[in-house]
Amino acid sequence: MERYFTTMGALADAVDASSLGFEDVALAIAADEYPGLSPRLYRRRLDELALPAAAAVAAAETPAAKLTALCNHLYGKLGYCGNEDYDDPRNQYLNEVVDRRCGSPVTMAVLLITLGERVELPIEAIGFPGHFLVRTAGEEPIYVDPFDGGHPLPRNDLEELACETLDGDHAAAARRLEPVGARTVAVRILLNLQRCYRARQDHGRLLVVCDRLFDMTGAPFHQCDRGIHALALGATQAAIHDLEAYLQAHPQAPDAAAVRRVLDRARRLKAVEPS
Repeated sequence: MERYFTTMGALADAVDASSLGFEDVALAIAADEYPGLSPRLYRRRLDELALPAAAAVAAAETPAAKLTALCNHLYGKLGYCGNEDYDDPRNQYLNEVVDRRCGSPVTMAVLLITLGERVELPIEAIGFPGHFLVRTAGEEPIYVDPFDGGHPLPRNDLEELACETLDGDHAAAARRLEPVGARTVAVRILLNLQRCYRARQDHGRLLVVCDRLFDMTGAPFHQCDRGIHALALGATQAAIHDLEAYLQAHPQAPDAAAVRRVLDRARRLKAVEPS
């Protein structure tokens, strides 16, 4: 049980080196749940989805018209849509999104971006608070909601909404309308998965997700969560390592007392384990 997770370090390093795109990161996360997943197969599937739209996108004269042509193809002809069942983890795995023709805001954003790449239409990811968006590249970008049929969204309205969400911080709201990279997309997908699997108390999958989140962000609370899920799975030494590391780095954390109690329980369990 102590070999309870594998590291995502190679993926995190590759993201830092800008050698992985959005679809690569999304497929790498999906491979945790589907070990036999073939990235090559799904890249080919994405090629096939994009190909029929290429002529219409090329014929359109403006970025807005090109985006409309791509959205008409994806949401109209192919029938892709957002899935309102936010607790379904399948919405977070790109292979499932391609196969089932539905997904979450962030995975639908990944899908639209990757199809845009294939038809030479640069589309950027926007980490809007609570709901991922995309926009066209360039000086006058067009914002759209990839979850809701790719409908255009006025920037001013989005900035006002973000400002309300961020307690009136206009500068922060403006930043939330700027493009984000593959790391941010990966973290949003992983956080969505964490929410889904937490509702199901699925410690095995939660442990993998927390491992990925800790590797991608370095946030100590993800290491603490990883330790708690390891303990639930019987990996006591791994749990002790993570919980000790968290308390050593943050001895005055608001949850320190509760974590110490969990750590004490892990040590007691370790003491009675057969050698």
